[in-house]
Amino acid sequence: MSVSSDPLKDYGKIRMLQLPSNTTIPGPQQVQNAFESDPTVSSQLSLLRRGGSEVDLGNLLSLPFNEGMLYVEPVYLRASTDGFPLLQKVLVGYGQNVALEDTLVAALNKVFSLSPDAGVESIPSSGDVKPGTSKPKPAPTTSSDGSAASELTAAISDAQRAYENGLTALKSNDFTAYDQAQKQLAAALKRAAAAEAKLTGKAAGSAA
Repeated sequence: MSVSSDPLKDYGKIRMLQLPSNTTIPGPQQVQNAFESDPTVSSQLSLLRRGGSEVDLGNLLSLPFNEGMLYVEPVYLRASTDGFPLLQKVLVGYGQNVALEDTLVAALNKVFSLSPDAGVESIPSSGDVKPGTSKPKPAPTTSSDGSAASELTAAISDAQRAYENGLTALKSNDFTAYDQAQKQLAAALKRAAAAEAKLTGKAAGSAA
């Protein structure tokens, strides 16, 4: 459940996300456990901790996506206990799939089993992927898909920017800016899904 804080539009309006009853949606604690128990993720985190470095996990973000929940968690690295934490990796979880990559875009591609060599950095249409499943790699785009490909690239770039803005806002304890960044991130993901749907010729779905 969420309540709009935008004074110019729908102020005070309550929205409730209804998840499908026939699908198991992992909660935040389950996703956190999945992150820590995944062999690949655990191995990479162990490498980061070598040499006395300390790994700090940021806030776990929960975003409604395609009748499920998309989880994003920043991973910071400190050179020492008194050092300033620097963003090093990004954890992403969707359904039963998890990924730890250098950027949000790379982690999204990994979770949804997409290839960065497909012509554009992309995420799947929300109507094409269900929680716990992966999507086949899309075919390279053609010149006729140029507009949709550009829209998709722009949407992914906006999602990365909104994500980084949200992290900056949290560091500054600016929760108004953080809330705005989360709205921008959700909007960018929806635009990416719509643009990718144009490339595949399938209609994009939406969260309940």
